[in-house]
Amino acid sequence: MQKPVLDSGPREVDNETGGPPSAEGGVGASDASGAATGRRRADGVRTLFGMRDFRNYWYGSAVFGIGIWAFLTAMGWTALELTDSAFAVSLTNVVYFLPMFVFALPAGVLADVWDRRWTAIVVRAGGGLVAVALALLAGTAALSFTWLLVLSFLVGLSVIGELASRQAYIAQIVTPDRLTNATALTSFQGGVARVVGPLMAGWFIDRFGDSGGYAMFAVSNLLFVVFFLRIRTPGTAPTRERRRMRTELVDGLGYLRRHRDAATIVMMSVFTGTVGWVYLALMPVMARDVLDGDAVVLGSLSMAVGLGSIPGALLLSLRNRVAGEGRIYIASLLVWGAGIIVFGASRSLPLSLIALFVGGVGFGMQTILSRTLLLRIVDAAYHGRVLGLLMLTWGANIVGTLTAGSLADLLSVSVVIGASGTLVVILTIGLVAGNRRVAEL
Repeated sequence: MQKPVLDSGPREVDNETGGPPSAEGGVGASDASGAATGRRRADGVRTLFGMRDFRNYWYGSAVFGIGIWAFLTAMGWTALELTDSAFAVSLTNVVYFLPMFVFALPAGVLADVWDRRWTAIVVRAGGGLVAVALALLAGTAALSFTWLLVLSFLVGLSVIGELASRQAYIAQIVTPDRLTNATALTSFQGGVARVVGPLMAGWFIDRFGDSGGYAMFAVSNLLFVVFFLRIRTPGTAPTRERRRMRTELVDGLGYLRRHRDAATIVMMSVFTGTVGWVYLALMPVMARDVLDGDAVVLGSLSMAVGLGSIPGALLLSLRNRVAGEGRIYIASLLVWGAGIIVFGASRSLPLSLIALFVGGVGFGMQTILSRTLLLRIVDAAYHGRVLGLLMLTWGANIVGTLTAGSLADLLSVSVVIGASGTLVVILTIGLVAGNRRVAEL
């Protein structure tokens, strides 16, 4: 049987045709083009968007980002409307993130085995069907809390099913010297999505009911599939021996255990994520019960986080590499925690928006740099599995979220959110003390 041709690594494409770059201006150009190459690297954004495959990757990820934040806004608001309980809102978030905790490692293995592009396309098509079901049930007033939990679980399953593959795929689309630019640009669109998605969802929910947010999510999945079908870079994982799932998992964990710096970054992300996402889960409760707001206020709060993540992403997208990335990563975690603390103490909408903006700056920077550092220091054959472990950041927060929801009903949502920010700061300082070398990456 003829073996399939596997992609050998990241490549650039011609601006218009999508094929290999010409000798006149592409990778491997002559010394005479050195000055032009330097200018192109200084203008990383224009260079990347001149690549057809990266454009489609970025557009597809952007529309999905808008849709998923619309879904999360609608999900939290629906849970609060149906139950009037902070614990129920937290439980809905736990159910959504549960697949990311259970299947993060297998999804990372599949990203190192299956075609990454087709994995993203097929799974996002399935996510779109779930979104249609949510919109129909909400539109006919048949969406019960039980159905909300079931369908939120399926949405979470669809996200973890393709996220590690999609994030590892970017290393095949662009060359290593533009990896920081590309990762930052994808995070930039994530910040824009956090601004646009919740605001649009809040408006749609206010005008058309909860089904409006779910309809947005359905459309975003469809557009994602369209854009990714236009990409031509092969999504096949690096050539290597295929082994059983359990063997692949053990091998990946063993590699991470031997790679102390990568293990520290993963632990920092997972541990801080366990407690640091509480404010997102309880944001509907803060919006309604503390700030006396509605779905539009909820969208505004989420928007502030997205706005905060944009400046850092834009800055990093303009640089091939930033000096002191390890130190910036650590500082961003501390800024994130500080923003959460102030948000928990706030009783006014303006102060809450400022605190969330500042927290968003830290959140966005640490998200970009955790992925960038790992993609740079980890062997390419382990990218999928290590990024799958990084997705435990999303899944592990179910412990903190469920605990926080219970405490919020007993104590105060403000106290619980403030405590979560304090833990982010403490955990960051403790893990850095255990491996100071991370600051030098």
